[in-house]
Amino acid sequence: MSTADWTMGSTTARQTAVEPGRTLIGEVVSNGALMYAPRTLRLLVGADATCVRSPDGRLIWLETTDSSAFTAADGQVHKYTHTDEATVLVPRDTAAEARALVNLPAALAWSTATLQPGSQPADPQQFEHRPADIQTAAAADGRQLRLAVDRETGVILAITGKSLRGDFDLKLRSVHMVNTTPDHFAARHL
Repeated sequence: MSTADWTMGSTTARQTAVEPGRTLIGEVVSNGALMYAPRTLRLLVGADATCVRSPDGRLIWLETTDSSAFTAADGQVHKYTHTDEATVLVPRDTAAEARALVNLPAALAWSTATLQPGSQPADPQQFEHRPADIQTAAAADGRQLRLAVDRETGVILAITGKSLRGDFDLKLRSVHMVNTTPDHFAARHL
């Protein structure tokens, strides 16, 4: 089995409904048949940036409109601009599952699934007391996914289904909006 099969793809789609000057902060909890699960990460989503940190503030991945940064295996933070022509070798763990929760296109890219028609309102009690819609998606091999999409911001509050290795669930907990500070999207450890 390849790493792509295990990590369920990548996330390259960028689009959020977080207003400028605000940051959505949530705790990502992964369980089941996902690489590195079970684990907890911190996801920060701004209008022009996405950051994933470990619970202790260590930078895992940062992506802005013009650059990216990540922590390599040696513990050093590496930055590169999106116009760099040099090949950049990213680490194996880019927290792809957390980045998949940024929005529906990112979730579909990560899971390599296609959205199915229709949706239904979600029970707010199950999803951080936030209004959400439940959507379903299917992978080419027939695996079904259930996604809870936040109505206000478009972030994914939960993805449940099957990876190639078995059942998994991925949740965004403790979701709150705050005013953006320079530390939220700093290319360094906090």
